Amino acid sequence: MTKLELTQWNRSVLTKISNSANALEKDKPFFKEIILFYKKIFLSQYESDPDIVKDYSCFTNHKDFPCINIKDFDIDFTNAEKTFKNICKICIDSGKEMSFTAGTMLESIDKKDVLFKILVEIYLQKDHGLPELFLKKKEFKPEVFDFIVYNSMKPSIVKSSRIIASYLNKQDQAGQGACPVCGSLPALSVLSEENGARSLVCSFCWHEWETARITCPFCGNHNNKTLGYCLIENEKGIRADYCDKCKKYIKTIDLREYGHDCHYPLELLGSMPFDMKMQEKGYSSE
Repeated sequence: MTKLELTQWNRSVLTKISNSANALEKDKPFFKEIILFYKKIFLSQYESDPDIVKDYSCFTNHKDFPCINIKDFDIDFTNAEKTFKNICKICIDSGKEMSFTAGTMLESIDKKDVLFKILVEIYLQKDHGLPELFLKKKEFKPEVFDFIVYNSMKPSIVKSSRIIASYLNKQDQAGQGACPVCGSLPALSVLSEENGARSLVCSFCWHEWETARITCPFCGNHNNKTLGYCLIENEKGIRADYCDKCKKYIKTIDLREYGHDCHYPLELLGSMPFDMKMQEKGYSSE
């Protein structure tokens, strides 16, 4: 895959993000503020193309899943730090609860109190604690730290995942409950526009792989007597599939009915009414 092809792909994603956000703002004006915020975040991720130098050809026809641990993805730290600074500024400008944490993180990088690469390592390792300069500030929110660092390196993760997936056989991945690339759980499922075939989308690297129509991706249950789905009035082309065996649910987008460009991370936000309804019924998405 050439640099030119990847850049063209980035441009297509930028267009899809804008179209998806515009449609959601029109259909769900009550979510306009949050959609606008995340639109800025997601657009900032694809304004430049990360340089992935790691050779992933070792995964040619790989069948032992997952292929890679999340801490082993190749990260273009120059690209990620640039995205990090943009995201911090977006969070600061939002004037919301994220502002203090984002400002603290950006200041620490600008003053070289901590290296950006260290922040990434802290996020990926999980067993390492946050730097003392963050912990001593009561207003600092670890969940905002995770959000900013993950979204900063996400372009590198997504590109690495796409490269790895290009070496895999689609049939070998079919039916996996967790992501064949990185082992993370799926964030949502999708029914294809062509024939309604079902696929799952990874919550971490955003890889998409095929699965059976009637099955729970979390526990493997395929008994239709304990599987069902929930619809919400005026929510076209989307539903929540649930499992009474493990009490989990996953949102499903039917591209045959959806009617507009679909950027999955934005659609997860736009479909929050399903999360509220399913959690009220006692189901979990994690």
